[in-house]
Amino acid sequence: MGDDTDLDLSFAIDAETVSLSPIGEYQVLDLEGPVVIVGNASYRVVPVGEESDQSEDVRELSVNEIRAALSELADNDNFQSIVDNCPTNTPLVYDDIDYLTRHLPTTSLQKCQKLSESTPFEKELLLQVAYVERQNSLVGHSDNVLEYYLEQRTEIVEKLRSADGIDSDVERSFFSYLLLASALIEELTTETVLNELFREEARLDSITEHVRSMGHAKRLEKLCDIQILTGGDHGSLVEVKERRNNLVHDAQKRAGLDELESRREVAQILEQTDRCASVLLTISGKNIESVIAKRGCDPYIEHAQSEAVTDTLTTWEQENPERLSRLHDCERAALEEIRWDTEESDPRNNITKGFTFDGFDDEEVYEILMEFVGDASQAFLDRIDADANESNLDRFDFALMVLLCAGHSYEEIGRWLDTDEKYVQRKENVIAWRASNFEKDLVEEIPRPEDPTWPSDTELDD
Repeated sequence: MGDDTDLDLSFAIDAETVSLSPIGEYQVLDLEGPVVIVGNASYRVVPVGEESDQSEDVRELSVNEIRAALSELADNDNFQSIVDNCPTNTPLVYDDIDYLTRHLPTTSLQKCQKLSESTPFEKELLLQVAYVERQNSLVGHSDNVLEYYLEQRTEIVEKLRSADGIDSDVERSFFSYLLLASALIEELTTETVLNELFREEARLDSITEHVRSMGHAKRLEKLCDIQILTGGDHGSLVEVKERRNNLVHDAQKRAGLDELESRREVAQILEQTDRCASVLLTISGKNIESVIAKRGCDPYIEHAQSEAVTDTLTTWEQENPERLSRLHDCERAALEEIRWDTEESDPRNNITKGFTFDGFDDEEVYEILMEFVGDASQAFLDRIDADANESNLDRFDFALMVLLCAGHSYEEIGRWLDTDEKYVQRKENVIAWRASNFEKDLVEEIPRPEDPTWPSDTELDD
């Protein structure tokens, strides 16, 4: 090996915990005739045993033909315009169709009605399928780029560690990494601008295109203006874009990685770039679970842990019945009451409730218990993810609410959520009246703004 033989990199984005949006799905099943199931709704495409206004040729369509007809909608311009104007999420407390018919522009609803007349599908079914496609179109942007980014990050790290210096293989891998990092940051910036500058009812396709047409520098500037992005992070993100542009437009700089001379220098750029991407992941709400887990208010942590333990018990009853039986037979265990210290990185050695350890020496049961708690801790993060998705607030606001309810200072919350403390204050002004009963039940009491918050002398000097 040449220089930097003990190359050790530390990344801000944890590939194991970062949240990816669930892929929406619909199914076509043969239940005494073709039935399309979307979420909790089902639509019988061909009425069975009753008169129908539909023509005979439609009534004779098979399951495979229905699937093909749904697939063909992707090439229909009218259907695509419906997809483009659908929201990416609907609150749990609302019926999807009720919400969608109120959200979509009149022209989109009229197109849906006309499509229903020329296809074998009810207008409600077309709307549900369009909603699924809209969710998946979002997954196809930042989430897919994120997956590719993490793969490329792994590749460049392996090449750096195995190379004697900066060879052409490292250069190509680094260039690919920088392109993916830049693409990820741009997608997340677009999503964040849409979420923060435009209320849900205004996020139609024309507004999305308007945000994309702003240009990346302008989008970053807007996020800095509203202070969701700190000045320091804004400067770092601009540097990433400039480095990417320099390497793209100057072949000589690309060949020499813009005068980077050692593997350690390349590694430092990787870490800095990853930190920038991590900031956007957090303020876009995609990387909030671990912060909530460690810093959330007690009522919410109790709720999420309780749900996680219940879910884990249900899973183990199906997948590990014998091992679960061993735990149930242990008089020291009260499995439903298992809790752990969420501020610790390893919950297995930090159980606070549900098991009596004094004088316990059964290693086999102990190992089973540790496995159970390990699964429960993952279910705990999954529950936080699900609650953030189901909330009437967007994911970033949900995280802010849970941390504000824990009584943390604005400065602490800003540091943990990679945002400016002034933006935390501004959010506190509106979260109380935007929150629904769903959120209020989870945290019991949402704090209201009290006392003025003038800038400190240090801030005035800046």
